[in-house]
Amino acid sequence: MSDKSGKSCAIVLNGESIEVDINDTFVICADGGANILKSRKPDIILGDGDSLDIIPKDVEFVKFPIEKNETDGEICIEYAVKKGYKNLNLYGVLGGRTDHILGNFALLAYADKLGAKAVAREKGLDIYFAKGEFNLATNKNDTISVVPFGGTIVVEHSVNLHYPLENLCIEPYQSRGISNLATSNSITLNFSVGEAIVFHYHK
Repeated sequence: MSDKSGKSCAIVLNGESIEVDINDTFVICADGGANILKSRKPDIILGDGDSLDIIPKDVEFVKFPIEKNETDGEICIEYAVKKGYKNLNLYGVLGGRTDHILGNFALLAYADKLGAKAVAREKGLDIYFAKGEFNLATNKNDTISVVPFGGTIVVEHSVNLHYPLENLCIEPYQSRGISNLATSNSITLNFSVGEAIVFHYHK
């Protein structure tokens, strides 16, 4: 396996549309993700074929059984990591069924478990999985929301947020971390307990 840690891999999920540019080195489509990828041809399509309209010419399609114990998105994450990619950009995360959207957020955590960093890219919004010390480049007045993932979180300290988060415990049913504002060109969150999904709304 070659080391592609300095390059990025796009994973296109079966969302409603893509409204951002895809400039990644390698592009994987999760089954029906190929339906919404208009800007370029994918390098490979992985999935069970249940939502794929047409297989583009000269594109490898690896078909998996419809009855399986993981989603097409998980298969794509695993494939990208095995190919040596450590930086993954996910597209088509939003739109479609709500349960699929929640499952797509979990893909960010799954990538982390496999040793990669994944970011969901949407128009005006990036979505991250965060734990420990989390640093993020921002613009002033960008909106930052922190949502617990899988359990309680404790934000021990924050830097450059309008509403400082200091030794703040947020239970999964609480919304204390919603709609904060960046006050500078970067923010930092230090999680002493738990893991979170961080939403970064930018201009």
